[in-house]
Amino acid sequence: MADQEEIHESWQGIIADLESDLARVQAGTVDRDGGRISSADWSPPAIVGPLPDEYANHVRELIARQREAVTRLEDAKRVTADHIGAVRAAAFTTGEAVYLDVEG
Repeated sequence: MADQEEIHESWQGIIADLESDLARVQAGTVDRDGGRISSADWSPPAIVGPLPDEYANHVRELIARQREAVTRLEDAKRVTADHIGAVRAAAFTTGEAVYLDVEG
């Protein structure tokens, strides 16, 4: 069994990786690395024990921020799909003049 120091170090590393990924998503820099984030391939390290109590509030806040980021990404995905739909609709015309309202 891992000692308390190993457990704390493991959780600190896990939390740091998740926070780093979240910061990259929030800053819009994920695309620069091919869209991959380190936590996408995450698996728990062998020495991790239970989450130490002193990290519980921090992890709850991290989860809330992740959920907010997911909501923003889903909204952006919906808006992008709407834009793509509008562009496709304009592309398949009969040759008549078509105006695309880009202002909304």
